[in-house]
Formats: sequence, structure tokens, C-alpha cells
Amino acid sequence: MVDHHYQHMAGKGKHHEKDTNRPQREIVSSAQELFRLDVQKRLDAVRLLDDPHLLADVARKDSDHMVRLAALEKVSDPDLLKDIAAGDASYYVRLAAVRKIQDPHTLANIVLRSQPDYYICKDAIGNIGDQDILASLLESLTDRDIKSAVVQQIHDQAVLADIACCNSDFYVRCDALKKITDEQILAHIARNDSDYYVRAMAVQQIQNQDVIRDIALSDADYYVRGQAVSRIHDAAILKSIMLKDQDFDVRKRALANIRDAGLLRALEKELTDAYILKKIRTSLDNLQ
Repeated sequence: MVDHHYQHMAGKGKHHEKDTNRPQREIVSSAQELFRLDVQKRLDAVRLLDDPHLLADVARKDSDHMVRLAALEKVSDPDLLKDIAAGDASYYVRLAAVRKIQDPHTLANIVLRSQPDYYICKDAIGNIGDQDILASLLESLTDRDIKSAVVQQIHDQAVLADIACCNSDFYVRCDALKKITDEQILAHIARNDSDYYVRAMAVQQIQNQDVIRDIALSDADYYVRGQAVSRIHDAAILKSIMLKDQDFDVRKRALANIRDAGLLRALEKELTDAYILKKIRTSLDNLQ
């Protein structure tokens, strides 16, 4: 009798343990019911939910961002994602929504509306593959870092050329210019951009020595000419610049590239500037 009673009681214990540990099914049927639970129970409930309308309510309205985030992971409605990405109080929830959005126009609108949130914008920009949509953002954006992030996402040389040549923002043109490899585009910018610094940047990227020589001899700005001269090693051209350029810094840059002792001695006889003559003598000493 004792053994039978013990087995009966043990069986009751096992039955009780099974009831306690078995997975629960959905424990709520409405958002209002769920919102009355504490945070951990709401999280547990959300993980069991599969009702898209109830999940949408939770993703929009729950007071705890972790609960909203858990609900958001289970929704895919584009309009809901767009609203949450633009308006949720939590940065983490907004970011999670942005990472689930695929439509480039929606992402572009999020970028325009979310400029105070650099990392939200950066994630949205990273999901936009359409080069024209990216380029169209540049004239409407005001934040320089976000503009730079847009340019970094553009790879089409024709689109970059248009930005480098025509964008109203100097910094944007520079960012685009850094990514251009087409020699004809670089030459056009080096000869025609209204900003001397942009022209100088283009000169630094050009490989064509004929273009570099032309700019060294003709650009109106001494800084641009100086950048071009620094990349010239033709002795005859450097001599011409030493004798004819009106700017001291440009002449000094030309002298720095002359390695021909005979040319240096010839220049020593023709020039009168005391500083340049001293530099010529130093160069001659270094060549011996």
C-alpha cells in the first residue's frame, strides 16, 4: 500500500510539472489586454503572437521600446514600417524599421525627414541603390555629413561628374570629385570649376601630363598653378615657369622639382631674386 501511494503521489508531481513547463499559446486577444501586463509578460506574449493587426497595434503603441521592437521584428507592412521609422520615440525602434524598408523612394523621404538622426539617415542611404534617387537628395539636404554619406553611396561616374560639375555646395563637389577616375571629366573640372580649391583637387588626380602642363601655365590662380607645377618634372617647362611665372610660391615649387645641375646653373645666371638664388645654391650642393 505504501508503494502504491508513493507512486500515485509521484505521478501527481510529474503531472503538475508538465502543466507548468508546457509552452503557452497566445495569452492575449487584444492590445488593451496586453498593455495591462508587465513588460516581461508583454515581451513573452509578443513572441507568441501571429495576428498582424495586433502586432501592428503593439509596434505603434506599446509604452516600452523593447516591446515595440519585438513586435516590429514580426511585421512587414510597408506603411507601418514607414510610419515607425519616421515617428517612433526610440532611436533603436526607428533604426530597426529603416533596416526592414526596401523601397528607395520611402527611404529617400526618411532621409529628408530625419536629418537630426545621422545614423538613421546613414542606414537609409545605405539601402538605396538607385543612383539618380541618391543624387536627387543632395539639393534638398542641409546636413553636410549626410550629404557626404549620400555621395559615398554613389558609384556611377556620370552621376558623380554631374555632381562634381554642377552641385551648388563646394563640399559636395569635392566629395564627388574624390571618387572620379575619368580623365576627361577631371580635366574639365580642373579647367572650368569656379572654385580654385576644386580645380586644384582635380589637378592632383589627373595623370595626363599635357593637361597638367597646360594648367600650370595658364590657370588664373597661383594655388592651382602651384599644384600643377608640383606634378611636373619636364626640365624645359620648369625652366619656363621659373623665368615667367609672377608668383613666388609657384616659382619655388618649380625649383623644388629641378634635378638638373646644368639647368640650375643656367637659372642662377638669369635670376636676381636673393631667396631663389639661395635655394638654387642649396639644390646644387645637394646634387653634388
